[in-house]
Amino acid sequence: MTNQEILSIFRPFVDFLGSALGENVEIVLHDFSDPEHSIIAIAHGYHSGRKIGDPMTDFAREVKNEKLYLSADFKANYRAVSKEKEYLSSSYYIKNNGELIGMLCLNSNTHSANQLVDSVRKLFQDLNLGFMISGEKEKDKIEESLDVPIVSLAKSIIETTVMDYDIAPERMSRDEKMKIVWELDDQGVTQMKGAVFEIAKQLRISESTIYRYISKRKK
Repeated sequence: MTNQEILSIFRPFVDFLGSALGENVEIVLHDFSDPEHSIIAIAHGYHSGRKIGDPMTDFAREVKNEKLYLSADFKANYRAVSKEKEYLSSSYYIKNNGELIGMLCLNSNTHSANQLVDSVRKLFQDLNLGFMISGEKEKDKIEESLDVPIVSLAKSIIETTVMDYDIAPERMSRDEKMKIVWELDDQGVTQMKGAVFEIAKQLRISESTIYRYISKRKK
């Protein structure tokens, strides 16, 4: 089967899960053949404000670039955030002969539940019953942002890549800057809207220099 044939099987599940799980859960289907327009179906997208044609998230890029899908078929019950509200998310990795071609993601809005827990915690503290919740585990870190704009996402990836070199851009050699551009190009960052401008700004070089570095590597 082709990648598109496999993804077409998952399309009906978006509306089905949206109806079965209710309006509190956002369902998203990604097609990784076009990272900047990866969403091909979505239910209850008002939670994150996303729509068909929007890009993949930082988490999706990590799964793809770090090949996390090779050791697992899904990741369940991790924390995500959108519009300052928290979500409990799960993502199923859609593969074709071992190649990651997309993801089916469920994002459950936990904002109301968290507010209830906070209210109960405050009530226990007011009643001097704090010892009853003292064994509470620390929350897991947030692993995904569901509503990061493309430019902000690109900026975050670029900043992280530059910081990994532990050298101030003004002290970097030409080869070091070139390697960073190549690394960002490998991650698909140079194809993101506004990314080349941001790379040029952070590396203290011109946009034409970045295109020259990319062209030189391809040759």
